[in-house]
Amino acid sequence: MSLIDDNNNGKLEAKELSKIIPTEENFLLAYSIQSQSLGAQLSSQDFLEIWCHYDKDCSGYLDYTEAKDFMKDMLKVNSVKVDLNNVQYLDTFFKTFDTDDNGVIEIDEMAAIFPVEERFTNALKQRKKFSKTDFDKLWGQFDQQGHISAKNLPRLIGELARNNKNSLSDKEIAEISGRLIQMFNNKDIPRLELSLIISSTTPQHGSKAIRERNEKRNSAS
Repeated sequence: MSLIDDNNNGKLEAKELSKIIPTEENFLLAYSIQSQSLGAQLSSQDFLEIWCHYDKDCSGYLDYTEAKDFMKDMLKVNSVKVDLNNVQYLDTFFKTFDTDDNGVIEIDEMAAIFPVEERFTNALKQRKKFSKTDFDKLWGQFDQQGHISAKNLPRLIGELARNNKNSLSDKEIAEISGRLIQMFNNKDIPRLELSLIISSTTPQHGSKAIRERNEKRNSAS
C-alpha cells in the first residue's frame, strides 16, 4: 500500500490508482459517480450503491468473479483495454485490496482505501464483531417493512452484542446507533444497507479462491 500511496494519507486517489496494475500504458484507474468528479469524496449512500451493484449476492464481499466485473467497469472509465484473464493482473488487484489475504475483497477493505466519508468507514469497524446469521435471526423483532426505526436501532445493536458475547456499554451502543442514524439522515434504515455495515459473514469459499488463484499462477509460470 505504501508503495502506491504517494501522499501517505491511507487513501488511493486517482493518480495513485494508476500504479496498481502493471500495463504498457499509463492510465488513471478511477470511478465515475453521476456528476461527481474524479477524486471527490464518496458519501455512504454512493459507496453502498456502487458496492451492491457488484456484490450480487449481498454477502459483504466480492468473490473472484464479482471483483473481475468491478475491475472491468473501472477500466472502462478511461477506455483502457486489458486482458482480464491475465493472472498477474488479477493477482495484483487482489493483493492491493484483499488486505487479509482471505481470497475475497470485503466491503471494509474496499472502503478503507477509497475516499469514502469517515463516518462510514468508522461504522464498518463494528461489522466483524456481529455475525450476519445473528443479524438475520434478530431482524424480525424490529422489522418495519424492510427498515428499522431510530428508536429500535439501539435495541438491535444491544441484542447483537449480547448474542456475540461482545461487552458494549449503553454509552457505546448509543454512540454506534447515533452515528448510523446520522449517516442515514435520521430516517429509517433499510435492512440490506444496515446488514452490510454492521454484520459480516465468513467467506466459505475464501480458502478455495486462494487455492484456485495459486493453481492458475503456477500453471501460467
